[in-house]
Amino acid sequence: MKKVILVSIVFTIISVIAGYFMFEGNWPFLPFPLVAGLFMTLVQKEKVSYKFLDKLVLGSLIFGFLTMFFIICRMYFIASLFYGAEYPFLHYFNYTDFLTLSLVFAFISFMGGLVGIVFKGFYVLYFKKK
Repeated sequence: MKKVILVSIVFTIISVIAGYFMFEGNWPFLPFPLVAGLFMTLVQKEKVSYKFLDKLVLGSLIFGFLTMFFIICRMYFIASLFYGAEYPFLHYFNYTDFLTLSLVFAFISFMGGLVGIVFKGFYVLYFKKK
């Protein structure tokens, strides 16, 4: 469980830092949640698929909420530091958008985790140690 939480936090930080340079495009940062979900399943030592799901759901939710939190913090700090925006942060903060986009990132990460379960299943089936 510690590895899944660590992977979700590390990939959140990587995706927000790398996404900073890619946010000018449409949505090129979407592979990061997929890769985060994939790595959440690859670091686990389970061999039965139903044992992956609870850790994957928790890791995906952590990834989604932390990603949106860091994105909003980055937007606020860039607006206040570089552009001199003097506005209160919570006045313009929309909780429904935060929740919606957090769940979108969590869902994409969960789908990447399901792909990781399929990859790990093929690996267990075809590359068994003798």
